[in-house]
Order: sequence, then structure tokens, then C-alpha cells
Amino acid sequence: PPPPPGSLPPPPLFDAAHRALRPSGRLTIFSDNHRYCCSLARLLGEMRRGAAAAGDAGRCFASVPLEGRSCERVDGIRIFHGSPGAEGGFLVDEQSYFDRFWEHGQHADRFFLLLEKA
Repeated sequence: PPPPPGSLPPPPLFDAAHRALRPSGRLTIFSDNHRYCCSLARLLGEMRRGAAAAGDAGRCFASVPLEGRSCERVDGIRIFHGSPGAEGGFLVDEQSYFDRFWEHGQHADRFFLLLEKA
């Protein structure tokens, strides 16, 4: 079952995503919740440190740089501001039910992590 809203995905989810992706395959995580993105970045940083300490750094994700995009770094992971667009893996900019719901509440902040299989 999916994690409850606002909770972090368990590391096995990232392990499964890593196994499913081709070398240099990308994973985009898109949210309106800045704290959630920061928590994910810390979790990914912890996973990377743990894997490196165990000599298994090949099971991690690297943060992908996007030139000209505003971002901050949390534990070595970039958190970008705005919508990912095609460069971030969103080939079609479609407005979802979620977007329309938040638009009426005037919540427009969006954040995303762009990760690459290391």
C-alpha cells in the first residue's frame, strides 16, 4: 500500500525504482510540499552515505543539475523550484485535478527533485 499522505516513501521503494531504471535512468518527484521534498532529500542523502559506508554506492541516486533553474541543496540533493517541464521529465504540461484544486486555494508553489540512477 502507498504511504500515508505526507509520510516518506520507504527506502525499499527507492531500491525498487533503482532496479527498474536503466543506467542513467531518471526519476522525477514533483510536489507542492517543500518540507516533504526536504525530507526526501535528507532520506536520499542518508541512503547514499549508508551505501557508501557499506561499499555499495552503485545503488544510489544522484541529483541532476538543470542549468538556469532555481534550486537549493539539502544533503547533496537539489530541490528545484517550479514545474519540471520537459527537461525535468514532464513532456506534456497537463493540469491535473490536484493542480486545479490548489489553484483555487491560491497555492502555487511547486518543487521537484530530479534524480538519476548512479
